[in-house]
Amino acid sequence: MKKLSLYIIIALFSLNLQAQDAQGLFNIPIKNWNMQVIGLNHFYPIYLADPLDVRFEVSARDMKYSDVDLNDNVNVDGTYKGRLVINPGVKISLFRFSPKSNPKLGLDISLGVSIPAFMRSGNHDLIGLDGIYYFAISGKPYEWLSLRFSKHHICTHIGDEFPTIGVRSPIDFDPNVMQLPVRDDMILSAAVRPLYFLGKPRWDILQIYGDFGFFLPGSDFLGERQNKPNRTAYLNLQGGIELEYYFKNPYLGGVFAAGNVSSYQANAFSPNISLISGYLFPQDRFQKRLRIGVQYYNGRSLTNQFYNRKEIFTAFIVAIDI
Repeated sequence: MKKLSLYIIIALFSLNLQAQDAQGLFNIPIKNWNMQVIGLNHFYPIYLADPLDVRFEVSARDMKYSDVDLNDNVNVDGTYKGRLVINPGVKISLFRFSPKSNPKLGLDISLGVSIPAFMRSGNHDLIGLDGIYYFAISGKPYEWLSLRFSKHHICTHIGDEFPTIGVRSPIDFDPNVMQLPVRDDMILSAAVRPLYFLGKPRWDILQIYGDFGFFLPGSDFLGERQNKPNRTAYLNLQGGIELEYYFKNPYLGGVFAAGNVSSYQANAFSPNISLISGYLFPQDRFQKRLRIGVQYYNGRSLTNQFYNRKEIFTAFIVAIDI
């Protein structure tokens, strides 16, 4: 019921966003500050190489290795190794407060939702459908520094492969052993743009970030917090680096390259490595980016049902960071 309420709230907000895009920003003056109600701009950036960040993305993956190969013989020169992942997602700023003297700084409160669907490409059989939801308070005290505190909820839904087809795997893994893993994480995040101090906006192309995540037992307005089936594995860490270079001619767009490393106590802090690079379509910098690129991933399975199993893939991606 709580998830249904969240869907309804986000749907109502999305309807209001259409009017805001057409009419510009609606600001409520509060002394030396402006408050914006409902928007798509955020003070904390989306991580380009984080495969679990909230964005709208389509990823066509070529599996190089998988502990769970779903009868596809991924690890013995099989010919049916594709995965198609469609990830509809949106981030909505509920309230945004900015000083009138510099709208680039301030504080915002936001919600995000992403629902990645993992399919075997070709016949598009559904492997799994996850839900990623978060509530965040973000701040930008300086143009070179962004901070965020967020509560993330990741839940798992088994796809239609498993009721009818067995799993052929080198580890003989039964997906029903761990029904519906769920994680509720608190995450402290910081992102820094060190080249800002050069004083040349065109060369402000580097971003470095880090996350510290932990599970805190208890409940809040989003419901009881869960960490199953690993009830004592509380911590997760993440860091990354990103480069975005835009050509002098604004109609040519730009290029990007990014790397992300994450680790989870539930996986004995084994590193998960994601590398991505590609082309940025012409657009305003640091806004809702449309990009295409190629990705390499080596780490735990991104299908949450198999979070404790390993996979390696390369992928072609089309993404909108919103």
